[in-house]
This record gives sequence, structure tokens and C-alpha cells, in this order.
Amino acid sequence: MKQSKHYLKKMSDVENYVRQHLDKKITVDDLAEVAFLSPFHFHRVFKAMTGESVHEFVTRIRMEQAGQRLKFTAQKISDISFMVGYGNPETFNRAFLKYYGVPPREFRKNQKELVEKKIEEIIKERIVSQLISVEIKKIDTIKVAYLEHKGIYKNVGSTWMKLIQQLPADYPIRSIGISYNDPHLTAPSLIRYDACVAINEKIKIPENIPIKTIEGGWFASAVHRGSYERLDETYHLLYGLWLSTSSFDLRDAPPMEFYLNDARSTPPDETLTEILLPIKKQ
Repeated sequence: MKQSKHYLKKMSDVENYVRQHLDKKITVDDLAEVAFLSPFHFHRVFKAMTGESVHEFVTRIRMEQAGQRLKFTAQKISDISFMVGYGNPETFNRAFLKYYGVPPREFRKNQKELVEKKIEEIIKERIVSQLISVEIKKIDTIKVAYLEHKGIYKNVGSTWMKLIQQLPADYPIRSIGISYNDPHLTAPSLIRYDACVAINEKIKIPENIPIKTIEGGWFASAVHRGSYERLDETYHLLYGLWLSTSSFDLRDAPPMEFYLNDARSTPPDETLTEILLPIKKQ
């Protein structure tokens, strides 16, 4: 069990490294060094734990980041190609076409139409003042205990239950979720989510639960009021409405969710979730 915790932390460090260095050349040797493993053993361990080869994983992260920027920003395709590590737009266009089956320009057109349609549907159900209110804030680094969930987001409840059941009964839980993937761009089996609780240094965490640090920084914050099943609506408003009309750019980091009240004792329509979108400070 300790080995599982040990290697889970290594793979988490590797994924974070990839996301933070997409504009650079990333080699197996680089990632093996991050994981403190030999390249030979690293490749085997990575494949066994993630189900993807290193090349498949790095390509997927690059394509998902490119897809998200095409979907939610007006950045030039040539700029996006460099941001995700391709030396020239032609190479990027070929890789993107191979991955998604359509060229970047057509993908952008199709995705923006879908986003606009979704936002129109949301607006029909809400008055203007309820659409979205965004605050720019700086979040400090947070040390957390966590369990990883793989699969569709609506099933994360079982992972949360497993985590909470292993914590002391009197543990002061500050719940944080990290959603690594856009479910509209990532295959369900590859979606990853971390169920996290901020660490209270006075209370001992069971040894079998991994611990890591969530890097701080600047975020665009919007509070979602309502059930977790409808979080996607606020994500669409934050990415598709606010970001597209703001002057901010995304950081290569996953969004976070701060759960502001306890869903176990709060009616769904009163549940509050703060969604934090990582941005570059202007």
C-alpha cells in the first residue's frame, strides 16, 4: 500500500510537470528524472499506472490543451501551436487532425457553435444578474491529502466517501476538487479528478493516503449555486462567456473547486461551489 501511495505521488508530479512545460520539448528522460526513476523503469511504471504510454499521454495533454484554447479563446492557431510544444503550425495541424479527425480551424468553429448554443440554453433559464460574477484573487499554496478518481465526474462521490471514511472522525474537512480534463474533449476512461482535503498539521493523516502540494497563484473565481450535476453550466459561463470577453489568459494548470458547504447536509439547490480558473496575472 505504501508503494502505491509512493508511485501515485510520482505520477502526479509527472503530470503536473507536463502541464507546466507544454511549450518545451519533453522527453522520457526528463519525466523519469521528475519521478526519480530510471528511464527504463519509469516507462514501465507509467504505462502500468496510467494505461497510456509516455508518448500517448504527452500527446493527449498537448491536444486537450490546444482544444481548450481553440474552444474558449480567440488566440491565433499559430500561437496555440507553439504554446503546446509544436515548432511550426504545419506540424501542429497534422497532429491535431490525426488526433481529433478535423483540422484546428474546423474544430474551433464547431466547438464555438456548441458553446454558444449551451450558453444560450443557460441564459434562457437565468436572469442576467444570475449569469456569472467573477472575482480575481490570489490563492496561497495548499498542502492536501488526496485520492485520485478516474472516470466520469458524476461518479466522484464514491472516491470522496472512501477518502472521508479514512480520516479521523473529528477531522476539520476543507474539501477541494481538482478537475484535470474537459469531459467534452477527453475520453471518459481517461478523465482524472483529485478529491482533496487541506491538511491540518495537528491531526495525523493515515499513512496510506498520499499527500501533495497544490501550487498557488492567480485565479478567476466564480461561485456556483446549485447541484454538482449542474457545475458544467457555470464552467461554460466562466470559460465561454467571461474568459472570451476578458483580457486574461489561461495558465497551464487545472481548475479547482472549493466546496463551501457540506453537500451531505445541504439541499442541492443551496450547495455552493467556488470554481477557480487559473489565469496569468496581468
